[in-house]
Amino acid sequence: MIPKKEVIDVYLTCVPFDEQMMLILRWAKNRASKTVCLANVHMLMEARRNSWYHEVLRQADLVTPDGKPLVMMLRGLGIMEQNQVSGMNVFENLCESAEKANIPIYFLGSTPEILDKMKQRISKDYPVLKIAGMKSIPFMSVDEIRTSRDEKLIEEINDSGAGIIFVCLGCPKQEVWMSQYKGLINGVMIGVGAVFAMYAGITPRAPHIIQDVGMEWLYRLAQEPNRLWHRYSSTIPPFMYLAAKQLLNRDSVKSIFSQANLSLDIDNLDFSPEKIGKILQEQNLLSAQELDQALLLQELNPNLKLGEILVRNNSLSVSQLKFYLKNQNVKLGQLLVEKKILRENKLQELLSLQSITEQKLGSILIENKNVSREQIEDILLEQYLRRKGLFLSDLVLS
Repeated sequence: MIPKKEVIDVYLTCVPFDEQMMLILRWAKNRASKTVCLANVHMLMEARRNSWYHEVLRQADLVTPDGKPLVMMLRGLGIMEQNQVSGMNVFENLCESAEKANIPIYFLGSTPEILDKMKQRISKDYPVLKIAGMKSIPFMSVDEIRTSRDEKLIEEINDSGAGIIFVCLGCPKQEVWMSQYKGLINGVMIGVGAVFAMYAGITPRAPHIIQDVGMEWLYRLAQEPNRLWHRYSSTIPPFMYLAAKQLLNRDSVKSIFSQANLSLDIDNLDFSPEKIGKILQEQNLLSAQELDQALLLQELNPNLKLGEILVRNNSLSVSQLKFYLKNQNVKLGQLLVEKKILRENKLQELLSLQSITEQKLGSILIENKNVSREQIEDILLEQYLRRKGLFLSDLVLS
């Protein structure tokens, strides 16, 4: 189950950057047909004005908070651990990870000139990366994209072996295009907007200090005032109004797990962690054969841990192993601190009290009015999902 939160009628993925990249790589390795939309204010306002576009975002597998205002909005709604999942960072992270994991990437959109410049830079930055293909497609209107499919292009991309397809057509065209080809193209399609031009050096990116304070939009406006003035003036003011309205009514906002239709009895859940091998196999990161081979090697070398063997056998990357080990053993207190519900010093104080009273930490928190019962149930549910390897699973519990 992938946690989501509603922001002005669009559900955004509430998963930190590194975890989203891990999920995309898992999909890409299996060449799953998925769509990833990197959302900003423009995208959310477009969805509010056009029901068909709202449906495109609803059906996407990930709708990430690309824009800083969306990250700030999520934090205002209680998702404190959420960070920005920006297009350029996604692009560079996945190019680097795909190079290591031997996953080919296909680059679709933009102009032949920009693609040529990108190819030159990629050959320097990621010399071992497999470029499955680069293609600039003819200009099409949104209506043309919605009513047509290029069967030859589908065959070309599928035959290329690409696990990741970066799509650069601009909003809303790229999201509509991806929705049209979902289920037909065997790979993870990611709409990256202006990233191709930035990476090629045509459009400069804002300095980090401007990005950090959430003013990258202003920097882009200064670069392209004629093209962006109308877009920003027609989207930013209404977004600010709607965001303020939602924050003032945040008590009525649904839980982060609301879309999963979960109906679990917390008291009857088994919170013991699953074995790491089982988790990795269920996440399709490991085949049954690879796991059996690793377990056999572990029997012959009992001093070696399973994860160490899997990394040595190139069945798993170190970053993947660390991620799943962290979630496999996550504790309630860790999650409370991670989500900024408790400070570390307060947690230590309560853990000392727990050792004296032998009460469960959750009960102590509720009795001392540090958290509500609803908050504890949400955190316990997340702990259960992480320990079972279901936190980033496509499975929805019911």
